[in-house]
Amino acid sequence: MHSPGRIKTTVNEKSFRNQAGPSSAKESDSWFSTLREGIVLGFRTFTNLATVLVPAGFAVFLLQLSGLLEGLASLLDPLMALAGLPGEATLVVTTGALVTIYPAIGMITSLQFSTAQITVMALMILICHNLFVETAVQARVGSHPVRIVMVRLVTALVVGILAGRFLGLQTEPVRATGAGFSLEFPGWTAAGIALQRWVVDTAGTLAHILWLVVVLMVIQRFLRSSGILPGLARLCEPLVAAFGLPRSTAFLWLAGNTLGLTYGAAIILEERHRGDLGQEEADLVNHHLAVSHSLLEDTLLFVALGASAVVLIIPRLVAAFLVVHLRRFELGRRGFPPPPLSP
Repeated sequence: MHSPGRIKTTVNEKSFRNQAGPSSAKESDSWFSTLREGIVLGFRTFTNLATVLVPAGFAVFLLQLSGLLEGLASLLDPLMALAGLPGEATLVVTTGALVTIYPAIGMITSLQFSTAQITVMALMILICHNLFVETAVQARVGSHPVRIVMVRLVTALVVGILAGRFLGLQTEPVRATGAGFSLEFPGWTAAGIALQRWVVDTAGTLAHILWLVVVLMVIQRFLRSSGILPGLARLCEPLVAAFGLPRSTAFLWLAGNTLGLTYGAAIILEERHRGDLGQEEADLVNHHLAVSHSLLEDTLLFVALGASAVVLIIPRLVAAFLVVHLRRFELGRRGFPPPPLSP
């Protein structure tokens, strides 16, 4: 079966052979139609994402406002000790896991950590960050949210402990949980100021996501209509298949590992809406992107703090490889054959 891009290319080639020359009017209409289609798809995808991002973001805001974030951090303190990280690292990693990497980076810059400690914290945060929002997005695609959270948490802890050993960090003495934690309301004035700041920050984030998703969808439509997309995806197919993903998901893999999980999920949503991607394929891509995405931008932010780029990238790719192949093995054991690597 030919893809839509291939069919369109074939039709264009026949038209070119049957006419003395290309029609500029028809080409203009075709480009305008593709642009309009990409914009419409972008706004539709953004709407789907926004209905997930805003409630999840507000839940995180309430955690921060109430002080529950610090309480959750204290529960993870003994596990951070196993990775050779000091007590101060617990709040950093927990903040990154439940919020985003940016406040975690701010904490790292304001505290004293060694290069090895920064690398381990960064690796754990890159695997497991912004859990509320990103898990909600992946659940919208079709994966079970509890499963995705467990995959990211367990992977981050295991990889963090192994990385700590590899970098020579000594296991810290096991610390008590919940020490110094208190749940308190900051007051209506402070809460109002915090809420106003959250609304402004959320609006800015949504505006950023909107234009990126629209541009991404427009580019995707032009690449698909021109026939470039199949060629670009074919270059990544051998690597994608090695990771245990169907070759047809090559472009989704490329988008997620370069642009990030949210934007990769946006493309997955659009592919699912068109019927070009099945539930099983989407779930496997979700498992990969859960532990390995945005290999460029997010990684470089921590490299600027002194973390090792190699240690931040290679373990995530290895973990993604293992997660996907374990998922395929699990599906096979349960009597649900995983999607074939080749169509």
